[in-house]
Amino acid sequence: MCTNNQPQVSVLIPVYNAAPFIAATIRAVLAQTFKDFELILLNDGSTDNSAEIIAGFDDTRIRYAENERNLGISATRNKLVSMARGDYIAVLDNDDICLPRRLEAQVRFLDEHPDIAIAGTWFELFCPPGSSLLRRLLLSPGWVWCQPRFPSRKDAWRGNVLMHPTAMYRREIFAAHGIAYNAEYTPAEDYDLVRQALDAGLKIANIPQILLRYNLHGGNFSLRRKEQMRAADRRIKLAIREKLFPKPHFFYPYFLVILQKLRLKFMIGKQDV
Repeated sequence: MCTNNQPQVSVLIPVYNAAPFIAATIRAVLAQTFKDFELILLNDGSTDNSAEIIAGFDDTRIRYAENERNLGISATRNKLVSMARGDYIAVLDNDDICLPRRLEAQVRFLDEHPDIAIAGTWFELFCPPGSSLLRRLLLSPGWVWCQPRFPSRKDAWRGNVLMHPTAMYRREIFAAHGIAYNAEYTPAEDYDLVRQALDAGLKIANIPQILLRYNLHGGNFSLRRKEQMRAADRRIKLAIREKLFPKPHFFYPYFLVILQKLRLKFMIGKQDV
């Protein structure tokens, strides 16, 4: 159990049936060049041997807990945040790999930019060992995902501007604004978190360095999950659009009718030529 009463960073990992990946994920956190952190893992009712694998690590910075029953990813993330003691929250999924200088780079950036509430990074895609040739070809491992340096609400309207497992944010600022993961938007709860932050007037930045390797495996790409993601994305984009473009003017519907008539007239004119 972690004995550091006030670490600067809390690394939060929700765990669910992560046996094939969790050991490598933990080792990468413990190997960080930045040392003033606690690592909190919360098991959300795994049915595999994730708990036994985690128990095999002997490091005072590790804190481990289990939900009495499966709560889902959003509730588990919120519970992890409530357990955190660090000034900064570093988000991580149970199958991704932090590169050694991730925490160091993000802590330095947030220390030097007090106006920034959330700092993300670039990341590289990879397939786990043993992946089929077809999977490696289809999923394009080795690609680097580059997000906007200082994303705006308009950027967020086009799509998520923050790779969630790379995020580090200021715990007290999020608490002050009541920002939390919303289960209604799962599995896009991370995108909604960005929406909430932008609505609160908080600034987001992405450090232009590859500081995380994102694991591409079968669990990330189920058809059902894709459909759920699309549905949640549409709802979040609609909420962002309503902030970007307030309620139209009274004459706006009439303008649309006129525009449609002009378009129809133009099409008929082209047919007559």
